[in-house]
Amino acid sequence: MDKINRRQFCEKSLLTGFALPFFPNFNTDWLSSDKNQFQYKTLHIKSSASSKLPVPEGHRVAFGLDYFTLDTLSDGLLIDAAEIPVNFKGKIYLRLQVAIDTREMDEVEVLLAQSRKKIGHLSIWYPTGLQIFETLLDCDPAQVAKEGILIRRVNGKSVLYLLATAHNNGSHFLLVSKKSTIKPTWKEALYSDRSLQPFCWLEGCRTDGLQELYTRKNDQTAYQALQKHLDYYLTDDQNLIYVDLWARPRDNTFTNLETGNNFATIAKHRPTHPSVELYLDYCRKRFDSNLKIIPDQLTQEGLYTLAYPLAVIGNIRNEPELSEWALLEAEERIKYLVTEDSIYRMGHRINGLEEINRNWSRGVVWFLLGLVRTIEELKKSHLKNDPRVVRLIEVYKNTAAIVLRYQQKDHSWKAFLHLQETFFETSATAGLAAALAHGHRLGWLPEFNQSRLNNVYERLLKSMTPDGFLMNTTQHNAGSYQLMQMGEYRVISQYTLGFVGHIKAHL
Repeated sequence: MDKINRRQFCEKSLLTGFALPFFPNFNTDWLSSDKNQFQYKTLHIKSSASSKLPVPEGHRVAFGLDYFTLDTLSDGLLIDAAEIPVNFKGKIYLRLQVAIDTREMDEVEVLLAQSRKKIGHLSIWYPTGLQIFETLLDCDPAQVAKEGILIRRVNGKSVLYLLATAHNNGSHFLLVSKKSTIKPTWKEALYSDRSLQPFCWLEGCRTDGLQELYTRKNDQTAYQALQKHLDYYLTDDQNLIYVDLWARPRDNTFTNLETGNNFATIAKHRPTHPSVELYLDYCRKRFDSNLKIIPDQLTQEGLYTLAYPLAVIGNIRNEPELSEWALLEAEERIKYLVTEDSIYRMGHRINGLEEINRNWSRGVVWFLLGLVRTIEELKKSHLKNDPRVVRLIEVYKNTAAIVLRYQQKDHSWKAFLHLQETFFETSATAGLAAALAHGHRLGWLPEFNQSRLNNVYERLLKSMTPDGFLMNTTQHNAGSYQLMQMGEYRVISQYTLGFVGHIKAHL
């Protein structure tokens, strides 16, 4: 398989743009305990006819946040940078937070407003809502403060909708002092509203990590952060208010199994909320009258987004039927997606498996983490001594052995377990370590001890931004599978910190 080289696509770009997370609740002068280390500065958008186009029909900006637009027809958008200190010593980044997903490979170049010298470039490929893309500006602080900047599209067909700087978002200039030596404070990032994600698997991973820190470490800050984040979507005791990954309103509905992992956490804290019934109604329709699963297609994430939440809700409500559903969802995926040496991202019971779906590492995270968490819940239910649950434990051990076989010398994992031509990937590294940590705690994986877990943790710290977010994550599974998952393109995404929460909860 040929190596997909992102730099070949962007060879004229000055700098690569990476996705970074959501930053609510900061003031614009500091992040961390020393304001001389980090500073945020407002993006003052120069108003024009194209700087705030209407939101497309059928879409909504999350949480009613303010936004601005960058179209493909104008000469660009002017941004005042007068807040940047002219004598600043360090690095200056431009961060743009996407409000509405374009599902395109957008390219944005950054110029000094007057001289038109290019000082940065952002590759915004298939962004999710609330993602922030970053570029390091190659400029003198006094110069950029004097001239301001111009951003303009060089690729892409649709209007880019971006969040305007506010106390609760992440579009801003980030100034990192040259003297900055602070170790990444990922916990502060995870606890804060800066880690907020769209209500889908992204948010579910993040809240699951907070739940682990609270459960295993009695971390009250994690508990408070978890409640606050639930409040963004469960706005009262009746309503579930959210937009999907395409920024389409989906209030009080549930139609996407990839969003299901949220309900494991919701059920633990707000078990009577009507949204739980929305989820159960969806799950119920997956079975026929003989408790046979109806859909032909099966995916790995179903272990984390269907089996695990069902097992949790079954225990909380003392409803054995839900535990049975969870077991059936797990067994079906094991039967059709697992072979002697591989775990497949997806497959069909009729048409079988495709090689391209073999051992995608993040998919293996969904499988292995979902499996171990499902088993732990089933062991609390009436099925605790059921031979089928014992069989699940053996499957966990066998698939964990596959994962450990492909761990790299630096304690990480690549984007595809068995493909050496793919690249280091942090969501896989963090997520697989989280899944293995649970197995060790439960006594099923003695070889993955705390020393090995800590080695992974230390490796992840090397891949963090100064403000504590993980870099080097493959984008969500959109666009060209070979380019986006097998290639070099990487982003920073908040949900990976949920996996780090699992790790730290076991150290």
